[in-house]
Amino acid sequence: MDRRRLILGGAAGLASACASPPQIPLVTPLPDDRMLFAQAHLELHPRVAAQHFDCAVGARFAAVTRPALTAVFERVAREVEARVPRDVAPANGVCARLRPGEGVQRGTSRRAALAAAYGGAMARLAPDRATAVEMRTFDLIASEVMCGLTDAEASARGQAVGERIFADLSVDPDFAGLMTRAAVEVAEARRDPIESPGCAAERRTFRPPPGAD
Repeated sequence: MDRRRLILGGAAGLASACASPPQIPLVTPLPDDRMLFAQAHLELHPRVAAQHFDCAVGARFAAVTRPALTAVFERVAREVEARVPRDVAPANGVCARLRPGEGVQRGTSRRAALAAAYGGAMARLAPDRATAVEMRTFDLIASEVMCGLTDAEASARGQAVGERIFADLSVDPDFAGLMTRAAVEVAEARRDPIESPGCAAERRTFRPPPGAD
């Protein structure tokens, strides 16, 4: 077959394909922004969880290592792990709306406990933004329910446990020392003039917290 016949054959095949395009299977629509945040909120490892409070506090905690703040969150996480049994719901970090009742954590939500205790610490470290931090904490807790990984009752129990854990830690002298050092780091982070990149998306998605510009 010469080159001319190859070209003509290829053109004919292309024309045929354009005239009768292949059937492309429908795909599930992308989730809205709130569900994308819900997916992100499932990541509550103490080394990265402070970033969830960037916009509420007015800082970029990922920009520079904050060892004392990380140590505060790690101490909180150890207490939560010691007091709250491991979730029986899927723990693969994937936000998926399950069928009603399928795979739902019905005991006490460990994620809700973590979020509540983290939020208590962050509100103490940035008291002028305490209301904004409280609202963001609520969003973190609500995300697990939105994802279908827990129910409202288990989430409420987890929140109550997390609040108690932070209250108990607050009277521990060693933890108080960590908090004092972390407060210095948070104040330094808030002096960064560059806004955290996720704040524009948060403003579009959530009701703006008071004081969070």
